[in-house]
Amino acid sequence: MLLSAEELKKSSEIDPAIVEFAKNNPTEPLNWGDAGSVFTALEEFSKQGLAMIGEPESSVKEEFKDIPMRDGFQSTLKIHRPTEPPADGSPLIIFCFGGGFIAGDMHAGTTYARAFVRLFGAVVVNISYRLAPKYKFPVSWHDGIDSAKWLAEHASEVGADPSKGFVVGGISAGGNLSSVITNASIEEKFANPITGQWLCVPSLMDENSVPEKYKPYFLSMEHNVDAPVLPSSALHELKKHIESDDDSPLRHPVLNKAVPLSKLPPTYLQADGLDPIRDDALIYEEMLKEAGVKTKIDFYPGCPHAHFAFMPGIEVSNKATADIMVGMGWLLGRSVAPEDGLRAMGPAA
Repeated sequence: MLLSAEELKKSSEIDPAIVEFAKNNPTEPLNWGDAGSVFTALEEFSKQGLAMIGEPESSVKEEFKDIPMRDGFQSTLKIHRPTEPPADGSPLIIFCFGGGFIAGDMHAGTTYARAFVRLFGAVVVNISYRLAPKYKFPVSWHDGIDSAKWLAEHASEVGADPSKGFVVGGISAGGNLSSVITNASIEEKFANPITGQWLCVPSLMDENSVPEKYKPYFLSMEHNVDAPVLPSSALHELKKHIESDDDSPLRHPVLNKAVPLSKLPPTYLQADGLDPIRDDALIYEEMLKEAGVKTKIDFYPGCPHAHFAFMPGIEVSNKATADIMVGMGWLLGRSVAPEDGLRAMGPAA
C-alpha cells in the first residue's frame, strides 16, 4: 500500500479522538531506555486486562503446557480451545505477544485468543519467548520458531487440525516474530504448512534493509520522531537492549533470501499512521502484492502504535479491534461482520 510523501505526512497528524483520550486518561510515557520499567508497566497492564475479563465461560477451556526449546529450556504455551470442538475440526492459531522483545508475556493476547475460539472454534496458542536484555538476540526468535515448529508437529495434542487452517500472528514485536516464523516454516519445511499470517503494526525492516525502490516511501521514522506510545527514539533504545544483528533476516524479515515472497501465504496487515514503524507494513504489503501473494491491509491515520491496545473503547480503537476479527476470518476463509467480531471480544451470552 504505497502512499505519496504528502499522504504519509498527513497520516502522522494525530487523530482528535486520540488527543481527547490522552487528556481524559493521563499516563506517564514509557521509559524505553529502562527495560525493567517497561517490563513492569506492561506486566501491570496485562494483569489489569486479565482482571477485567475474568475467567473464561464454560465453553472456552484454558490450559498450559511446557515444551522444549533447542537449548533444553522449557517454554510455556497458553492454550485456549473450545470445550466442544467443531465436528469438522479446529483450526490452529498461534499468537505472538508484543513488547519490543523486552516486555510482555503469553497472557497479553488472552482477550483475542478467547474471541478467536468463540468465532472460529479455533485452538489458539499464545506462545512464550525469553526476553532481552537478559536474553540477547536471537534467543526470542529461536524460541518463537521452536514453539511454532513443535505445534506444527504436535497439533493434535492440543486439539487442533491444521488442515482447517494454520495461522500465525501477533502485534508489534509479535508481528515481527510471526513473519520470521512463517519464513522459517517454509525454509525448514514444518510438518504442517502455515496457511496465513497476521502482521499487526510489525517491525520488518529499517533504513538500511528497505529495498532501494521503496526508500522514497520509508519516511515514518522521520515523520513520527515524537509520536506518543512509541517515538522513534524508542527503537534506538530497544536495539541497545536486544543487541540484534540488523543484517539478519530474523531481525528484519525483508532480508530473507531463502524464501521467495511468492511462497508466502495470504497475509493480513495493520498499520498506524502515527507510528515510526508505519511504513514497514505499508511497504511489505506492496512487496507481497507485487509477488502475487493475497493481501489485506487496514490503515489507521493519526493513530499511534498499537492504539487499540493502549487506548481502548474509542471508535478508532473499536474499529481496529473489529478489523482483527474480520482479518482473521479472511485468513481462515470465514466471513465475519465487524459487529460480530467486536462482540466476540466479550464473554459469550
